[in-house]
Amino acid sequence: MTKTAASFNVERNSTSDHHPHHHGRSQHRCPPSIRIICSCIKDFAPFAAAAIINFRTAADVLPIGLLQLILFNATTTSFAFGAAYLIFMSLWFPFKLLSLLITEVGVYMLTICVVFSLGRSIIRLIAFPGACSKVTSEIEGEFTKYSVRMITLACESIMEVAQAIVSSNPKSANRRANNNTLYDLPIVWSRAKSYRDRILGVYVEVLLYVYQESPLDSSKPTSVMPADLTRFGNNRLSGDVGDLSGLSPQARTDGRELMKRLQQVISLLDGLCLLARPVLEAGLGHSTKKNPLNDEAFAAASQLLVATTELRDCVQSLRPSASSTNTDEENGDEEEDLSMDTMRRKFEEQGSFKDMVQNGISSVLSMIDPPPHHSIFGLDVQRGCMMSRYRGCRQFWVKRPKGGMIDVLHFPGILGNGLDATGNKSRAVLYCNPNAGLIEVSAGMSLVGGNLPSASADSSPDGSWVDYYMSMGLDVYVFNYAGYGRSYGTTTCSNMSSENAYHPGLFARLARIFRSTFLAFTPTPHSLRSDATFVAQHLINDEGVNALIIHGESIGGMAAAGAGNVLSHALNTQHKLALLVCDRTFCNLEAVAQRLVGGWSGYAIRCLAPFWSTDVAGDFVAAACPKIVANDAADCIINDAPSLKSGIALWKELLRSNRTTRGIGWFTEDPLQYRMAEFENCCVNESKYMAGQSLFGVRSPVWPADKHVSMEEAFHFAACCKRIGKVAKDYRVATHNTEEAIEFSQALEAISSSQPLVCGAWKVVACCDGLTGAPLGVSVKQGYDSTVAWLCACLVYGPQRVLTLAEARRRKSATAPDAIDAADFDARPPGFESEESDVLIHPKPIPEVVRNLVEMLELGDESFSQLSHEFQYVLGTLQYLQERLSSTTSIDAARTCRKLDPPMDASIGCYMNLHCGHNNPFSKDEKAELKELLERALAAHDDCSSLELAVV
Repeated sequence: MTKTAASFNVERNSTSDHHPHHHGRSQHRCPPSIRIICSCIKDFAPFAAAAIINFRTAADVLPIGLLQLILFNATTTSFAFGAAYLIFMSLWFPFKLLSLLITEVGVYMLTICVVFSLGRSIIRLIAFPGACSKVTSEIEGEFTKYSVRMITLACESIMEVAQAIVSSNPKSANRRANNNTLYDLPIVWSRAKSYRDRILGVYVEVLLYVYQESPLDSSKPTSVMPADLTRFGNNRLSGDVGDLSGLSPQARTDGRELMKRLQQVISLLDGLCLLARPVLEAGLGHSTKKNPLNDEAFAAASQLLVATTELRDCVQSLRPSASSTNTDEENGDEEEDLSMDTMRRKFEEQGSFKDMVQNGISSVLSMIDPPPHHSIFGLDVQRGCMMSRYRGCRQFWVKRPKGGMIDVLHFPGILGNGLDATGNKSRAVLYCNPNAGLIEVSAGMSLVGGNLPSASADSSPDGSWVDYYMSMGLDVYVFNYAGYGRSYGTTTCSNMSSENAYHPGLFARLARIFRSTFLAFTPTPHSLRSDATFVAQHLINDEGVNALIIHGESIGGMAAAGAGNVLSHALNTQHKLALLVCDRTFCNLEAVAQRLVGGWSGYAIRCLAPFWSTDVAGDFVAAACPKIVANDAADCIINDAPSLKSGIALWKELLRSNRTTRGIGWFTEDPLQYRMAEFENCCVNESKYMAGQSLFGVRSPVWPADKHVSMEEAFHFAACCKRIGKVAKDYRVATHNTEEAIEFSQALEAISSSQPLVCGAWKVVACCDGLTGAPLGVSVKQGYDSTVAWLCACLVYGPQRVLTLAEARRRKSATAPDAIDAADFDARPPGFESEESDVLIHPKPIPEVVRNLVEMLELGDESFSQLSHEFQYVLGTLQYLQERLSSTTSIDAARTCRKLDPPMDASIGCYMNLHCGHNNPFSKDEKAELKELLERALAAHDDCSSLELAVV
């Protein structure tokens, strides 16, 4: 919303008070605005003076002793001013020298450009952290720790097998004590084989592929494997996995050494398997007196034990030098030691102040000029390990029309491999990553999981979005936006070019910084939309996808909505877009920044990036296809007010769907009359400063006369709710004789008999369920614009929730009436009464809130006297909500949105109410609901496609 409080103020009546004549002068009229300003100055003057007196200055911050030393000693005063002057000169002198070269105007212009560029860099860093090398380094560091830990565990498991065989040698001095180890050898061998296939086999195959070496000898496979799987049962790598160009020379050398040692251990393990297969698979029976193993088997086990020990030591040497997870866990007890010696040792390890400054500079330089990764376990190896877990997974590139390439991974579906009766890939999902997401971690970092036959026992079918969609038989495509990972926008400074090899030295570093700062491609909102559109078009035109689902999470929702808007209006793709899913995203980026950083940040983005268009709501509404908007009202990253759900609701309800969505969801200044009423602590419509300037006929909307709620009515509802909460808080503070503040967002403690009835009434209002997430009290606490967003979301998306509850009621009882009942507003779980307490109350349905308010107002309690207008207006608005949400018009519109039948022009979409947070996966119930909607959308798309084929 772009309206400010000024837009809510109308001109005062033409009549005004007349001043008496003075000394024969003519009568003058004082403008109302002047009288308001004078009255405000008169009332605010004492408060302003007190604020100025209490304002903290530099003298207040300085310690008393230091302040006295500076001000009451002439010598120290001189030194202090001299030091301040030197600091000023040290800052001024470089600019003076620079002005001799480029003139003083040039210095000013250069400063403005530097500040502008720095501001844009900060905005890009916040908006697109996935393009920052810091995020990539953290992912590589975590994968390095994980890889070292997993290979170490595999080595220890194989060493346990080898040690068991060596210790059972009859020539061993401890033969009698160690012979029993062969009895449990099959269990140990089974675990060692699993580690060999899923850990060592994966890493050695990935290293052989990226080093372009010949694969392992498969002449002695452990079992018969399909052609598309390796001898270890892993997926055969396909496509450009990587060339290790982002690693240091030492890391590549370490990788070759690790590859050789892995090959050696696997070869020795295969040899031992041939020599000791009966014992390894069946063990040694208790009745067996003679050891069936020969000297050759014992020698092979000894060699395997030595080689595996060397491999373990080699991997341990690849552990990151910085603090790792393992180190922290091993030294957990030491960290708890708070003795003086321990603390002194920690401070010594941190180094001097000079070292701290150097570390700070190094951290900044590493973001501007990222060094190569110093471990073999970089993104290339991580990418290969993830692809090895999924059968049929492959990599390919999509060319960007304006230059550059997009890195794409394809995960075939589990059921039917996404093929229809004609053999074409019919159904697929294009997943658009969230802010800091990369395709290398789209399916998780763990080596456990995937769709391989050997992984069915320990894999989670829906641990990630890749697993979730694959379990439904859908092919999944994930990609990196240009500027993320290996994807790049232009060939000017592409990571794929050999000229970008890392060279040490000052001049090489300066060249890299200049190239990355001024020549390298940087992602923008437009580039994210374009990348998603290009990949979607490639899937439809080149990969043969006939039913495409585009799912965008967080900032990926902006890319998904943009692609859905373009594809739904293109003739060759509009009938192949089955569904658009915008998951926990925003209506525009500026509105989110205002809630996270401050109100000024939205204007800063507009000034520093004037050509950015982050209007997700506009693209979503314009997309002429079935669509889903999923939102969590308690999202800690994307506030409920700037969410996509709220943006669409504000546009649909307040702007009547006939204005642009640009700027909607922004911070809105509270209307002046309500601010003045709050200052005077009077009724929202009785401010003496705004006398005669009523905004509208003060009455609540009535259904069906009022088809929509106006802007003025929505803000008046917000002001009335806030006024009720404020008075209720004052009553509670006065009752308990305490200054403790009462939060709106709390469930509010039980109201005792000694408290006035207004507190109980506010408790009921605050717990009112808006059917789209947060209760009313939470929105009231967050401000006027949040309350308005709550009201609009309830009116726009509330009917869908009512319809869902009504359908569930009808499924339970065949004799249930078809008309909407008051029980259809109740989303509380069965038996909720037993779960409620003094501090835990479920949101109350609107009909129950209306009924309770009517009963309380009929009691005529004295505490309602100063809130008569507010309660009547809130009650009238809630009654309007109940009647409108129950109407046939609203229910029919909700049923149309939830049917997900194409096409859906200018539709608000099907709404999903989430409770999982921003970065967490969906809950079990939420995944089941999404699956039902997906099946509904795909069935509707198939019916539409069949109908078109029949017509042709």
